[in-house]
Amino acid sequence: MFEIRLIKNDASKAYNITPLISSVSWDSNLSLRSVIEFSIIWNDTVHFPANPIELGDLVVILKEGVEVNRGIVVNENLSGRGNISYTAYDYAWYLGKSKSVYQFNLSAKQAVERVLNDFGMPIGNILTMSTKINKVYIQQSPAEIIKDIIKQFERETGNKVLTELREGKIYIENMMDMIVIGTFKISENVQQYNILSNPLGAERTRNIEDMRNRIKIILTEQDNFETIALEQDTVNASRYGLLEETFKIDAEDSAKARQVAKILLKRLNKIHETNSITLMGDVKFKAGRLFDVVEPLTGMQGRYMITECKHEVNQGQHIMNLTLTLPEDVI
Repeated sequence: MFEIRLIKNDASKAYNITPLISSVSWDSNLSLRSVIEFSIIWNDTVHFPANPIELGDLVVILKEGVEVNRGIVVNENLSGRGNISYTAYDYAWYLGKSKSVYQFNLSAKQAVERVLNDFGMPIGNILTMSTKINKVYIQQSPAEIIKDIIKQFERETGNKVLTELREGKIYIENMMDMIVIGTFKISENVQQYNILSNPLGAERTRNIEDMRNRIKIILTEQDNFETIALEQDTVNASRYGLLEETFKIDAEDSAKARQVAKILLKRLNKIHETNSITLMGDVKFKAGRLFDVVEPLTGMQGRYMITECKHEVNQGQHIMNLTLTLPEDVI
């Protein structure tokens, strides 16, 4: 069973507002921010319970006593005597609303920790990222800065990183460790089933528009450039046509150019997919996690990254809509 709790922004009181909730949904994507949307039953009759929700309050979603998501209420929408709808964002919302200036000559992990500490974001765990960050960021949001730092680490190492919030703390971890298997129950007193045994809908799109079978790494100085690494799949190029991408690299990273070219070719040199699937809900599913899919109608088969995940609970029924992409398609 789901429970929705409200904690006042001064922490003076807490309420179980589950009986007031008519519907609730929460979603996540590959940005740091996740969103909770919910509406409460309300009218102005004399004996109807007072609405305790105010902007700035904290909303926490729990399932069987375990926290699923939390967010700060930032929007309220009233329309006559109808239900009142609210939008809440997790703490990473603050990282996207500010602008700052940073100059780094640190490892990627140290740079991320510095930004998070400056903005008071509690840290759960950050994996070791030794990539050197030597860059100036001007008038960019903390969220944009952290995203760029992680991208530099991923391109240098070929490792994919998962960034998400859990119980109000940020975790930056190896994506390959975050593979989810989903289950559901029709009712509390029956056995669990694998969510793929009962898909509610699926759609698959494949394309070669974003395929790149030749990668050039160039070093630029003033108005001149030099190609310092080139990787190509000649077999693929003869089959689909030559599709080239060029990336710039800083002089201090030029020794890694060939390695970077190999990593980028591996990621880009393939048919790309964007798929969607609707399933019975499981709270373990979030954007950035990996999911092994076998779906016979569309032919989806393999390990996919969840790039968007929306959960909906309405009248006790929990379903989720997933957008799935091959992990190599996200760079």
